[in-house]
Amino acid sequence: MALSGAITASILLFTPGGLPSLRKRQDELYSHKLNLYGLSRQNMALFDEVRRLNEKDPELMEALVRRVGYDRPGEVVYVFGDHTAKR
Repeated sequence: MALSGAITASILLFTPGGLPSLRKRQDELYSHKLNLYGLSRQNMALFDEVRRLNEKDPELMEALVRRVGYDRPGEVVYVFGDHTAKR
């Protein structure tokens, strides 16, 4: 019984997929969760800023949205010339 326990413990401690690898993966997961939490908070802050901007000045909001290429549903946008060329 003791021999079986010793073999199992050595496998868990010294194999490439053992406890050290598990601990490393847990640390990576924690780091990624912290990063995701920070990005989520930043996303909520940006969403609130967009909402406030839309409430204050809807015309400015529409101009900004159109500048990045959005249009209204059912609207047809015609683009003339090459807008990618440097001026």
